[in-house]
Amino acid sequence: MGYVYLNGEFIKSDSAKISVFDQGFLYGDGIFESFRSIGKNLYQFPHHYQRLLQSAEALSYPITFTQEKLEAILLELRERNDLNNAYYRITITRGKGQIGFQSNLDNNLTCLVLTREFQGLDDSYYQEGIELQVAQTRRNAPEAINPKIKSISNLNSLLGKLEAKAAGAFEVIMLNNKEHICEGSASNIFWTRGQWVFTPGASTGLLEGVTRSTIMRLCENKLNLRVITGEFKLQDLQFSDEVFITSTSLEVIPVVKVDGFTINQGTVGSVARQLREELHRDMGKKVSDA
Repeated sequence: MGYVYLNGEFIKSDSAKISVFDQGFLYGDGIFESFRSIGKNLYQFPHHYQRLLQSAEALSYPITFTQEKLEAILLELRERNDLNNAYYRITITRGKGQIGFQSNLDNNLTCLVLTREFQGLDDSYYQEGIELQVAQTRRNAPEAINPKIKSISNLNSLLGKLEAKAAGAFEVIMLNNKEHICEGSASNIFWTRGQWVFTPGASTGLLEGVTRSTIMRLCENKLNLRVITGEFKLQDLQFSDEVFITSTSLEVIPVVKVDGFTINQGTVGSVARQLREELHRDMGKKVSDA
């Protein structure tokens, strides 16, 4: 068994224990970040750290560790687990409390860091493309749950993923309560038309993924494509040249079918391929190692 970091200690994963009264377990009162390292390079970690602070501030969590301290913990955990390219998840909850919302909310936080060797998808997904299904489950309205909080209370996304599984699709497209395209259950969505790239804007209620921001930058700086964000309907996808989804673990996956509608005659386009290559270069990873 490998090591995890829990509340100030590096311990064996099979010995790690969290109280049954932890507020994350009882009420989903917690936040998380997941990201990767290429060798010792904690890719885009300053952005993930800032988003962690953003989530913590929204829930009044008193985060005390600095970015430098957390980086040291992550790199030591990588060494203890003898990892090359690691995948990390940091989870922070309000900690041990009591049953009921009337209890004291000023608890000592629970901080758990898990890591494993990053295992990417089979290359066939990138060569042949995937299918998306439009979910019946709608994305949480931003007026109800602030999308800037990356919460462990993630039932909405799980319901979307269950729909994808039932439909035999790789992923779903989740709409918001205004029927606008929002995001996947665990991904962001893009599509192209000529030299333009489109993706839903923050007003739709999506989680502004770090990889999403990276892809937008690479589109404009490396591929000379103009990125447009806004509010779009499903029919906008039918007139697209390419569709693809992105995330930390998925990278850039081309989409060849949406809800039974074929994109680009079922052929994987060049933009998705080029973006994945540029993403690997940005990571400092050799494209030939992909």
